[in-house]
Amino acid sequence: MLRLVLFAALSASTGASGAQVASGVPRPSELAQLQARDLRLSFTAEAARRARAALENAPAEERDDAEECADVEERAVAVLALGCGGGSADVARIESGLESGALPERRAAAFALGELASTGWPALERALTRDTAGLEEALCVTLALAARRGASVAEKRLWSLAQESSDLSRRAAVALSWLAGGAPEGLGDTLHVYYELRWRAAKTYGLVDGRRGQEARKAELFTNEEFLDRVVLAAAAELPQVALKTHMAEILREDERLGALRVAVLLMPEELERALQTGEWQPSPAAWHALLSEIDAQRAERSTRRLLAAAFQSSSALEPFAGRLLFRGGGDLPWTWVREQLERGDPALRAGLVEACGDRGEKELVPELAELLEARADLELFGEGLIALVRLAHAPAKKRLEELLQGSSLAEHEAVVRALARVQHDTSLRRYAEQALRREDLSKELRGELEVGLVQNGAPLERGGLRTALSKAKSHAKRLACVRALAYEPGAADLETMAALFPVDDDLDLNVALALALLGQGHVATSGLCSAALWSQAWNRSVLAGGLIVANAGPRGLLEELDSAPRTASERDLRRVGFALGEWGGIGAVETLARTRSEGDPVLQGALLGALSSRAEEGAEPATPRPTVKLDFPGDEAAGAAPSGTKKPGAKKKRPKAGG
Repeated sequence: MLRLVLFAALSASTGASGAQVASGVPRPSELAQLQARDLRLSFTAEAARRARAALENAPAEERDDAEECADVEERAVAVLALGCGGGSADVARIESGLESGALPERRAAAFALGELASTGWPALERALTRDTAGLEEALCVTLALAARRGASVAEKRLWSLAQESSDLSRRAAVALSWLAGGAPEGLGDTLHVYYELRWRAAKTYGLVDGRRGQEARKAELFTNEEFLDRVVLAAAAELPQVALKTHMAEILREDERLGALRVAVLLMPEELERALQTGEWQPSPAAWHALLSEIDAQRAERSTRRLLAAAFQSSSALEPFAGRLLFRGGGDLPWTWVREQLERGDPALRAGLVEACGDRGEKELVPELAELLEARADLELFGEGLIALVRLAHAPAKKRLEELLQGSSLAEHEAVVRALARVQHDTSLRRYAEQALRREDLSKELRGELEVGLVQNGAPLERGGLRTALSKAKSHAKRLACVRALAYEPGAADLETMAALFPVDDDLDLNVALALALLGQGHVATSGLCSAALWSQAWNRSVLAGGLIVANAGPRGLLEELDSAPRTASERDLRRVGFALGEWGGIGAVETLARTRSEGDPVLQGALLGALSSRAEEGAEPATPRPTVKLDFPGDEAAGAAPSGTKKPGAKKKRPKAGG
């Protein structure tokens, strides 16, 4: 039954943003946007070849429901690409999908036959004589598509259907109206699905703006402001701290940028705390959630305890999430609060709170926790509870764990191994995980979870299984876990596996994790990322991207960027990049520029100001504020100049000590 529900959900399809298509007919303006975007797409015989290979190489092993749903959706995309770029040799394969596939695949096969026009007409005509339940709108749209692509017989069939008394007649009449340029009243949802499938097929197998697959996805991703914030600002953590914190403080004054906040909560939590206490910053619910998610992922709760306390008190909606992290970090929360959350919370919160008992490390929790686990088996916390008690040096729990790891395969054994895999940041538990891995009857899923936990926390483990798991995984959580593990001191094979995946569609967190892993190793898969950030309009992020380029390639890297500046680059852009060159390359870079550029050159002007700003930072006394640097950028905030409007975090920053 679950599988049927999931397949039905797929019939609504997903858009480029990952959001489900809304119920009801899309507004004409939305369809017009989809049609305009569709003009950017193209397909070749190579697209059909790659789609054909994907269909032939589809995994044959048994899949869980979520993975099978993802497979159905991927097959639908490949089938449409086959029609968009294929020929007569592919008709039989497409028709087979139309006859026996799941609903999303059958619908895509119908669209594919429409794309093939006259070549696909015989198969389409046969389909019209069979059971068309659930495909009425798709088939009428398909006939209109075939007619648009030159199959006049398809238009004749639409006219014939429109005059019949059948489920297809009304839809056929609307399809004829759309074919003649009218509004697609009643076909809007189906057209939405069609255009979204075409978009995904082009990004995976065809061309977008004349660029193939990955390159087209990269070009789109590298314009995403939150992606650039999260990747560039996180990577910039390796730059000199004084300059980095100054730029970060200025970014946080501008507006509420979630990507910047995710980095700032790790880099400068005290700054955020002060701004919050003085009332200069009032986080939105989205900002709080971004901060808590980053603290959780990076296990930074002990250095952000005051922020967590503020989030805990800010709203009842945030209380469980913030409270779990606060408790995990040693915050002053009574056991009565924990017990209440365990009683009424969802399974994920309950498991997280019990794990937090082990993280907290207070042996005084043992009696309450042991009593709870014994009295409330219905909470299904045996695995998490046993591991937490082991971490709290509870002797009976240690004995029970040893017995489970050596004994026969039971439901309790599975729960304990899964809980063990999640807490491998506690290296005292590593020997238990390695013991569990030696069992020959351990399931592939549990083995993978243990390997992720071990590798992510520095265990010297062979990674072939993780690389295979990443290549085959469909769920967001599984792929993200594999990437975070492989990103720990990656080898060449790890990098190539991640590069083959980057970028993915509609998963910002995964793309950020992939980009940071690849960028940190200078992999060619992220070439162009820092350049995209350098020439974007966000001033401080642009300068930090320049710092990353200099750190990787020296000042010559920025000089090459300037030599090949985009044709659209303004004097303001050139001056900003010059500032980055001066700040990170110093007076030596300015002297190199001065040999070939005049005093009025915006690049040289910016470089001189950047070098002066850098020298002021290096030599300033701790209480001396950073000098304001005016670069005369029309309509833009100058480096170091406070923007107008409401102040944001960092508005009252003090200069760190030189070299701090």
